[in-house]
Amino acid sequence: MMTTMNIRIICRRSIIALAVVCGSQVAVSAVADDGTAKRLAAFLDQHCTACHGADTQEADVRLDRLTAADSGSETIRQWTQVVDAIESGEMPPEGEDRPDAAAVKRFVSEAGRFAERMRGEQPLALRRMNRREYQNTVHDLLGIDVPLMDLLPEDGSLQGFDNVADGLSISSVLMEQYLAAAAVAFEATIRRVQPLPVATRRAYLMQVKENIDSVDKKKGGTVAVDESFVKFTPGWPPARIDPAHPIEDGLYRCRVAVWPHDPGERTLSVALYVGSLFGPDAHRFIGIFDATGSSQQPRVIEFTVPMQQGDTIHIVPRIWPEHVTWRDKHEPRPGVGIAWVETDGPLDQAFPSLATQRLFGDVDHIRMEPERTISMRHRKRVPWHRVESERPREDVARIVRDLLPRAFRRPVDDAKAEPFVQLALDRLDAGRSFEQAVRAGVTAVLCAPQFLLLNSQPTVDDFTIASRLSYFLWSSQPDPQLIDLAAAGKLKDPAIRRAQVLRMLADPKRERFVENFLGQWLDLREIGFTTPDKKLYPEFDPLLQEAMLGETRSFFEHLIDEDGSVLNFIDSDFTFLNERLAKHYGIAGVRGNELFRKVALPGDSLRGGVLTHASVLKVTANGTTTSPIQRGNWVLDNLLGRPAPPPPPGVPAVEPDVRGATTIREQLDKHREIDSCNVCHRRIDPPGFALEAFDAIGGQRQWYRSIGDGEKLGRLPYRKGPDVETASRLADGRSFADFGGYRQRLLEDRDQVARAIATKLIVYATGRPLSLADRPAIDRIVAASGENLGLRSMILAIASSDVFIEP
Repeated sequence: MMTTMNIRIICRRSIIALAVVCGSQVAVSAVADDGTAKRLAAFLDQHCTACHGADTQEADVRLDRLTAADSGSETIRQWTQVVDAIESGEMPPEGEDRPDAAAVKRFVSEAGRFAERMRGEQPLALRRMNRREYQNTVHDLLGIDVPLMDLLPEDGSLQGFDNVADGLSISSVLMEQYLAAAAVAFEATIRRVQPLPVATRRAYLMQVKENIDSVDKKKGGTVAVDESFVKFTPGWPPARIDPAHPIEDGLYRCRVAVWPHDPGERTLSVALYVGSLFGPDAHRFIGIFDATGSSQQPRVIEFTVPMQQGDTIHIVPRIWPEHVTWRDKHEPRPGVGIAWVETDGPLDQAFPSLATQRLFGDVDHIRMEPERTISMRHRKRVPWHRVESERPREDVARIVRDLLPRAFRRPVDDAKAEPFVQLALDRLDAGRSFEQAVRAGVTAVLCAPQFLLLNSQPTVDDFTIASRLSYFLWSSQPDPQLIDLAAAGKLKDPAIRRAQVLRMLADPKRERFVENFLGQWLDLREIGFTTPDKKLYPEFDPLLQEAMLGETRSFFEHLIDEDGSVLNFIDSDFTFLNERLAKHYGIAGVRGNELFRKVALPGDSLRGGVLTHASVLKVTANGTTTSPIQRGNWVLDNLLGRPAPPPPPGVPAVEPDVRGATTIREQLDKHREIDSCNVCHRRIDPPGFALEAFDAIGGQRQWYRSIGDGEKLGRLPYRKGPDVETASRLADGRSFADFGGYRQRLLEDRDQVARAIATKLIVYATGRPLSLADRPAIDRIVAASGENLGLRSMILAIASSDVFIEP
């Protein structure tokens, strides 16, 4: 099976390579006969070839022969660099005659159309699912909720996303991992032990031996108040709720009774997680909840979640600012009182389980057969079941045939189904059990090219479009409504696709789009990769980091729901805050950490737009210092779509001086004396300097914090370092004094910002890298987004466009 798959992929890639060559050859004649080439050559001759022509090639760049060069991806790459340099104002350099804005716009537009024709037909964007898509798809297909993603390796990334075809390879090693993940998924569909009846288990915390011991020995400062266990910090000891632990796997309704102890002016909150009590297992994050009420009438938080035998609910106080006894003797120490915790379940009482019924079919001749007895911690000699059939051959064939069209996301005829059916029947004929035969068929389906690969058809039909819509907005397989529309041949109609996008964006599964797109476009997945230095940023805490993510996700969802302009990513007069983040930003009047609410920003506030979100400011820093280079590169790539090239080999990196002896501007001024560095730093440094107005955790600042030289600041662990300098000048000569001025310069580049955001969305939506040849299609999508450039309108325009349904 694996060998066949590898051969098919190699053959398909060979066909793609031939298609690219043929397409390029056709394009040469089309370009050669068009007057565009002469007009582009004339523009370059007038403005560029004096420095980049036959006699002089500054920076080893020669442009006088560019339009006559062979067509293909390398030529398009060169044209892309030229267009970026001219459109950004980087070239021609200062002191040379520059074309006016109308001439530049005309040149850029013609260069895009020239590249589009030069490229010819698009190659097939063949790609496999990434590991998040694989997990979501298997979960939705089989009705299970078992972790699968971590069984697969990290995916490659291209143009900022891990769902782009050229970044997703397949190897024999990867196929072995898919096989292992498929086996885990199959096992998760079968409930082996008949569940106990629903039972409620409640733990009163001050009746648990370990909690009593913690209070008696004053571990972590814990105390008992009105029969509640009061914790002051997220650290040791944990709040033990052993009597409430589930005694078997299943779905549980959980309730946690908490209240605030001596909160003062703060809102006290708790983070809830579900998972093992000890060990390195990843815990499922439930959410942040405000502790309200009193010891006599605590708040009861309720949620439903799958739990395994012995799992606990981790109840972690989130208190800010934390009470530090040597500093804050004027007030009692705030803590979270935990009165009781209960679990109610298992709520999923079906036996066979719903997942078993979904896979094997809810038919009379499929039954759960006791195989042996086992001993569990709380149950002895419990029957362990396997799935059996009174008509094994008939059922094996039926199960595999029923699964195939759902897994392959399209109808499957008998000829294509036969190899999978026969594989399962061969296991049965070899003496394997009914369940083992089904397992072989199911795992083969879950490792098949038709399941793993997206955009795999040589032509785009309605079923391919259904998958593109679902993997764009849900990161998973199409639902029955999309499949029905595909079967009726309706998804080639842009109006139908628009209606489906609106429906899908109103579905809870759109959270996957929000998380996966934002996580990669804005690098939010990396928010936990660095831990801020405790001496430089003692105010940082996990509650703040969780709030950072909440602001950006809420902001993005609001723009979708209200069709807010994508220019709000640059500047807005509102944001979404909870109490912790509002205090971090110095904005009063926001209470509660559990919910994020839309907040109008003061007129003199620097906040507004994602560049001022603490989440973005944290992921563009290293936890200790900020670097204009890192942040400048981030802005060029993520918000302007003009990433800077990598640094020349052998040039040392510029590291900010945390001891405060030299400023980053002084270091960069020296660095830019190197000619090979100055070319790129003219583009990189200005946005980076503007963002020096914010520190490594997103706080506003007028001066740097230092752990060496500088003015002492009372008992604070850091010192006052040099003043921050934010003024700079863009490569096109426009200057600004501060971050507000830079933001205004970005808004002046309205078209470029809109095009860059549209490009990010298109790459994510299609799984295809884009180049200058896609510029006309991108411009059409931006134009279709309306004068307001609404985010929802832009998403609708992408789904309605021709580029979305290209092979």
